[in-house]
Formats: sequence, structure tokens, C-alpha cells
Amino acid sequence: MTHMLRHFGTNWFTVVMGVGIVAGLTASSPVSFPSQHLISSVLFCLLNGVFGIALVLWITRWVIHRDAAIADFHHPSRVLFYGALAMGINVVGNDYLIIGTHLLPPSFALTVSKTLWIIGAGVSTFTVIIVPFLLFTLHEVRQEETLANWLIPVVPPIVAAALGMNLLPYWQSSIAETMATVLVAMFGMTFFLFIMVSVLVYARLVYHPRLTGETSPTLWIEIGPIGMSMATLSSFGPDASQLLHLSNTLFLATGIFAAIAMWGVGLWWIAISLLHTLLHMTGKREGLSFHLGWWSYVFPIGSFTTGTYALARSMHSPFFTGASFIEFTAVWIFFAIVFLRTAAGIASGRLLSPPGQSTTSLAFWRPKQQDVDLPLSQ
Repeated sequence: MTHMLRHFGTNWFTVVMGVGIVAGLTASSPVSFPSQHLISSVLFCLLNGVFGIALVLWITRWVIHRDAAIADFHHPSRVLFYGALAMGINVVGNDYLIIGTHLLPPSFALTVSKTLWIIGAGVSTFTVIIVPFLLFTLHEVRQEETLANWLIPVVPPIVAAALGMNLLPYWQSSIAETMATVLVAMFGMTFFLFIMVSVLVYARLVYHPRLTGETSPTLWIEIGPIGMSMATLSSFGPDASQLLHLSNTLFLATGIFAAIAMWGVGLWWIAISLLHTLLHMTGKREGLSFHLGWWSYVFPIGSFTTGTYALARSMHSPFFTGASFIEFTAVWIFFAIVFLRTAAGIASGRLLSPPGQSTTSLAFWRPKQQDVDLPLSQ
């Protein structure tokens, strides 16, 4: 147990993200289906259990194995997953709003949702500043080591912005205007960082050897910020535009136009990611060995589905309603496979053993030369 706890990293919060996004999508599906409320309620309970266990283990690690926890910041791959911690907190908070208010006293669930959003926004701001700063000043990586998982620490602000839109009507009027401004700023922060990192990923795909079966799941991460951008742009309706004294009709039309354009970009990344996945499933390559990185198949597609949900609601469009249900079905297929494989990996102990030296979990790395020696022990 102690050995497992020492190596328990924030990458486990990708499980929280996956369970949380599927729970929220199930509850808010624009197409009703049998046992919808029951399934989303069960997933909500599971989410609280998974989040609670992960949070307790992570905090305990900081208390008992502080050296190992601090060492994560000196590792360019492990530190990325502080973004998963931030997004996990925000996803749980959002589920308290859309599911918890129907299962618990509404005022209590709403308070929990607001509190978690504030905490998640704070952690999101921390990761989007500190992790890139460490990459710039401490870590040393090669161009061929560029992967889409570099997006993990820069995506949280846009997740906080998209989910924060749902909470706008529930803040006091004196706070709501400031909230709307903050949400737009957080959206902009991630949106342009997402473009810059995507350029690096595209260049890596062009100029360096193809991705391995182990690293190919990371490509799906590109779809996550696209989906959250769609959700933010198409959901920034009357409440937010009025708070910012903008023309509701013009802003909503511009947002929907941009969201549809982003939907097209998302389809391209899905096609490229799917082709990479199929490439390694043909038997002519090294295959797709299971690891926690497989949760990249769940949350990003879930984010894209969230954006399509928002388009369907904003446009009252049968086309996007149908598209969202197809995407929702795909998310559930991915979720069922990855969740069962994760449960089996935990039961066998394989996922609880120290991480191996792989490009996905512990990428090749070298610290940049420093004037002062830093602790780099794992």
C-alpha cells in the first residue's frame, strides 16, 4: 500500500474526468432514453466515490511522501496531470449542478457546485501558469517528444469557463458581471494556448517518426478544448451578453458561427486520431497496450459531445441533436471499454505498480542546467 501510495499521481484524476463527463452527458442528453435519470444518478454516486478516493490518496501522498510529490514538478510528463486535477474538480462541480440538484437539497448542491468551481478555477490558473513556466525554465525536451498531452495543463481554464457558464444565472447580480468577464478571459487564455500547442503537435506529426501505439491515444486530447470552445461560444447567450452590455443577437450569432466552425475542426481531429488508432489495431504495428492514457478516448470525446449539445440547444437543430446522440453513444462505448479495463488493471494490481519508463507516463527527459541543484528523485 505504501509503495502504491508513493507513486499515486494526478494522472488518476483522468478517471474522475471520464466518469464525470459521462455522468453529465447522460443526465443532459437532448434525446431522452429509458432509465436516463437512474443511470446518471448511479454514475454521480460512482463519481463521488472515485473523486473522494483519489483526493484522499493524493493528499495523503503529500503528507507521507512529500519528496515524491515534489519530484513530480521536476518531471515534464508527470507534472502535466495537475491539469487533470483541475479539470476533475470542475467536472465534479458541474455534475453537482446538473445532477446533484435533483438528488440532494438544491441549495446544498448549488453551494457545493460553486465552491468546487472556485477551487477548480484556482487550480486551473495555477497549472496554466506554473507548468509551462517549468517547461520553459527547468525541463528539457526534444521536438520529437512533443505530444498532445502538453494540452492537459493549458486546457483547464477553458473547461472552467465552459462549465462556469452554467453557473452564471446562480450568482448574485453584483458578482455575475465580474464572473462573466472572468469566464471570457479564461476562455481566451486557453483558446490561444491551444492553438499554439496544436501547431507544435502538427509539426511533430509531420517532421518526426509516427506515434507509437502507446502514444497515439494522446492525439484524442486535441478534441477536448475544441469541444469546450464550442460549448462556451454557443452558450454565451442572453445572461452573459447582458452582463457585459453586448448585443445579444449579434454576439449569439457570432458565437454559434464560430462554434460550428470549431465543430468542423473537431471532426478533422477525430478522423486523424481514429486513423492513428486503427493503424495500431491492424496487427502490422505494435498494438495498443492498455494504460491510464486510454482515458484520452473518453473525456475529449465527451467534451466534443458537450459542445454539440450546446449547439443543439442554442440552434434548436435536429441535425446537431442527432449528431450529439451519435457522439454520446460513441462516448459510452469508449467509456465502457476503458472503465472495465481500468477496473481489471486495479484488481490485478498492474495499474497500481510504479509507472514504467514510457513516453506516455514518464517521457524521456533531462533537466535544464541550473545554478542551484534541484531534487530530482522519483
